[in-house]
Amino acid sequence: MRDGFGIMQYVNNRLYEGNWKADTRNGQGYERYMSGHVYRGEFKHGRAHGRGVYEWRNGEVYDGEWIKGVKDGQGFWKNTKGDQYIGEWKDSKAHG
Repeated sequence: MRDGFGIMQYVNNRLYEGNWKADTRNGQGYERYMSGHVYRGEFKHGRAHGRGVYEWRNGEVYDGEWIKGVKDGQGFWKNTKGDQYIGEWKDSKAHG
């Protein structure tokens, strides 16, 4: 059972580097997905939860709060054209 700091390299080229608790990603971590997108921040029960930054491979970025793997709370989003939104998020959508 994984517990504490560790690195997991998946066969699909996904990578997780960070803290584990009871065999799930929990605490601070870094995850690179098969698509090349990256998440850095807090995990709880294997999902983004708390404060974190998600960067798409094309340069788009979201920096803010997460609940159970979705953008929820205060956050900042910016795309590659310079469009941006700062404010409240609910169920991964700008809210407000």
